[in-house]
Amino acid sequence: MSKLVLALSLAGFSAGMIANPALAASPDDDTAVVANALLAGDYVAAESRIAELRLTNNDDAAMLINLGSAYAGMGRRADAQLAFKAALNAPEQDLETADGSIRSSRAIAAEGLRFLGVNYAGR
Repeated sequence: MSKLVLALSLAGFSAGMIANPALAASPDDDTAVVANALLAGDYVAAESRIAELRLTNNDDAAMLINLGSAYAGMGRRADAQLAFKAALNAPEQDLETADGSIRSSRAIAAEGLRFLGVNYAGR
């Protein structure tokens, strides 16, 4: 069974833009606020909300991916790289993306690193 959580489909990356946050089947208010901010391109608001709610920890690959996406959208490449690497090291989750596909959190995080030009050999 897949875990339906907020995750970012990095297939939408182009020219430094991030798109297509995915929502859980029934997201909580906090998740919806972060998703809406990412979707609107308001990366500062997304990052602020994640930080305010302390939504990131080393076990939450989805929020780490979203944090990395917000950082990338703000041009904070080094911070984005750290967040995506942390997501790679978090417990793997199946995430539903905006297009309805189910993808591994590690695959999405690795795609984020590739977008940033970082080669990651994996585990």
